[in-house]
Amino acid sequence: MGYRSDGIIVVAFESLEDMREVLAVYRLDPRVQKLNPFVSKDKYEIGSKCWTFHDWNTNTREEPIIWYLMRLDFRHWKWYREYEDIQAYEHIATICKQFARERENFTYAYRFVRGGEEHDDTEEECYGSESYLSQMMVENLEQEVGVRMVWELTDDLTCNTTRQDYYFNKNCSETLQKTKETKHVNI
Repeated sequence: MGYRSDGIIVVAFESLEDMREVLAVYRLDPRVQKLNPFVSKDKYEIGSKCWTFHDWNTNTREEPIIWYLMRLDFRHWKWYREYEDIQAYEHIATICKQFARERENFTYAYRFVRGGEEHDDTEEECYGSESYLSQMMVENLEQEVGVRMVWELTDDLTCNTTRQDYYFNKNCSETLQKTKETKHVNI
């Protein structure tokens, strides 16, 4: 079994052309070629270890803005950075940073969120290029994708106790009744 994690990686691009160029370079990496993390939409399901592609319509007051997304959802994965498949997925961030360094107006945002089996084991990263639009993408991704831990109440006390409706030979609900004379609860 081993320790498992759940998470999401999202990479947002200003244009479909930018996303395609990044993907072309990303696919050249030998780890990515070995893993082949791409699949057709009819074969996709969450946890299938494949990137999915989306457009994201963010409505602003002036006009809608369409961003293009690569998204990886993972559930119950062994997420160790020394694993070759994890390095292949995370390599997309390296490629995006390279494009941002080499191209003046390249706009992207990267969001990584991971939660482990322990409630204090979480990781979050979000960054992009220097452009105003990139910072807008980063802010939106931070609002949309995050870690929400679910708490569960356990009550072992019910297993080890017996409910009592009578104490001191009186029914508890009968002793908690108002009387005409006192107009308050009689205990």
